[in-house]
Amino acid sequence: MIISKQQVRLSIILLVALAAVYFLWLVRSGLYPFIIGLFLAYLLNPAVCYLETKGFKRLWAILLLYILLFSILLGGGSQLIPLLVRELEDFGAELPQMAAKVAELIQMIQNQYQNAGLPFSMRTALDQAVLRMETETQMFVSAVAQGIVNMLSHAIGLVVSPVLAFYLLHDWYLIKEELLSLLPGRWRTEILSIFKDINKVLNGVIRGQIIIAVFVGMLISTGLYFLNLKYALLIGILAGVLDVIPYFGAIIGAAPAVAMALLFSPVLALKVALLFFVVHQLEGAVIQPKIMGESVGLHPLSVIFFVFIGGEVGGLAGMLLGVPLAAIGKVFIRHFIKLLV
Repeated sequence: MIISKQQVRLSIILLVALAAVYFLWLVRSGLYPFIIGLFLAYLLNPAVCYLETKGFKRLWAILLLYILLFSILLGGGSQLIPLLVRELEDFGAELPQMAAKVAELIQMIQNQYQNAGLPFSMRTALDQAVLRMETETQMFVSAVAQGIVNMLSHAIGLVVSPVLAFYLLHDWYLIKEELLSLLPGRWRTEILSIFKDINKVLNGVIRGQIIIAVFVGMLISTGLYFLNLKYALLIGILAGVLDVIPYFGAIIGAAPAVAMALLFSPVLALKVALLFFVVHQLEGAVIQPKIMGESVGLHPLSVIFFVFIGGEVGGLAGMLLGVPLAAIGKVFIRHFIKLLV
C-alpha cells in the first residue's frame, strides 16, 4: 500500500492538533486570562472594525475604544463597586437571620397544610418538597457566594486579560492570516465559510445576549431600588447574568428576588414578581427582537432541549453554554453534510 504525501501531511496535522489539545487540557487551569482576553477581543472587534471604516487606524481605534470603556468602567465602578461590596458584606452578615426567617416561613407553611386535613401521603410529599426546596436554596446561595470568591481570587487574570485582548485586537488580521496559512489551500474557502457562519450565530447568542443581560440587570436593579428591596444591585446583577439562559433564565433570576421580598411581606413579593414580569415582557417584545433577531437558527424546542441537557451535564455553566455550543455544532454538521453531498 502506497501512502501519499497528502495522507502523511493530514496525519501530521491531526497529530499536532491532538497534541495541542492535550497540552491545553493539561494547563487549562492557567488559561483563563487568555480565554477571557480572547472573549473580550471577539466582543470588541466589530467596534474596532467600525472605527476603521470611519478613517481611524486600527491602533488608534483600539486605544479610543479602550479609553471610552475604561472611562465608563471607572466612572460607574467608582459608584457601583463600593455599593456592591457593601451589599455583599451586609448579605453575609444578615445571612443567619435570613436563614432563620426562611425556617420560620417553612414551618408556618407546614403548619398550614398539616392542619388542613390533607391525606398523610400528601403531607409527607409536601414535607419532602419543602425540605428539598430549603436544601436547594441553601446550595444556590452557597454557589453564588463561591462564584464571587472565585472571581475575586482570579483578580490578577482579570487585570491581565484586557492587555491580552489589546494585542489580539491589534494583530487580529495577522493572526487570522497565520492560522489560514497552516491549512491546505483547498480547505481555506470552506473553513472561512464555517467561521463566518459561526460568527453570525455567536453574534446573536453572545454579543446580543450580553447587551440584553445588561439592559435587564439595569432595569431590575432600578426597579428593586424604587421598591426599597435590600440588595437591589446584587440581585439585579444576578438576574442579568442568569437572563443569558434562554426561557428559564427569567424564572431562575426572579426566584431569589421574590424569596428575599417574601421574607419581608407577601405584598412586596408580589410587587417584585410583577416587576420581573414587566421587564421580561419588555425584553421579549422589544429588546430581544431588535438585538438578536433569529440569528441563532435553532427551533425553540431545540433550545429548551439543549438548556436541559446543558444543565444536566454542567449545571448552571452548562445551561449558559448549551445553546451556543449546539448552534456551533449545527454549523459544523451542516457544512459536513454539504461536503459529503
